Amino acid sequence: MPTPRRRDAAATRRALLEAGRKRFTRLGYERTTLRDIAADAGVNLALIKRYFGSKEGLLKAALEDAPRFGDEARDRTAVADALAHQLSREAWPDFDEHPVLMLLRVSGDAQVDSLRRKALLDFSHKVLQATGAPADERLLEAQMVVALGVGIAVVRSAVGLQPLRDATAEELRAPLTAILDALLPVRE
Repeated sequence: MPTPRRRDAAATRRALLEAGRKRFTRLGYERTTLRDIAADAGVNLALIKRYFGSKEGLLKAALEDAPRFGDEARDRTAVADALAHQLSREAWPDFDEHPVLMLLRVSGDAQVDSLRRKALLDFSHKVLQATGAPADERLLEAQMVVALGVGIAVVRSAVGLQPLRDATAEELRAPLTAILDALLPVRE
């Protein structure tokens, strides 16, 4: 008689989260199916409802679990370092495309679109906080930094434009610092 497989709720949840994040990144919310996610994770479809409640719940968990910019960024230099690292070729070895693409794929769902806007706005506020720029005056500039980062991620991972695709964090650091200084200069 075969030995029953040992159940590990944490490992199952993690497998579903990883499979969901990869599918949402590659295909977007609308084209991703729960059946495909369950198959990728090698588990029963019903477990998605158990752990996440719904497809939207899984996307929300994937967005919350995605590596976050700015947690380590406490000043202008750290912002440039964090951007350079997260936009470099070595940052996402487990993905074919940059995980930020999960935020860009059209969902057709108002709640999912709201989650997407919130994530990008939170990122903008982290840029402001870390660079010391006043939030009420410089949000547009911070959002331009975010848009630049998203654009770099798209061109690097989805388009594969060289030399950007293979740029290291070290190669990205100086140009990103110059851009930060231009968009969010230190005001005396």
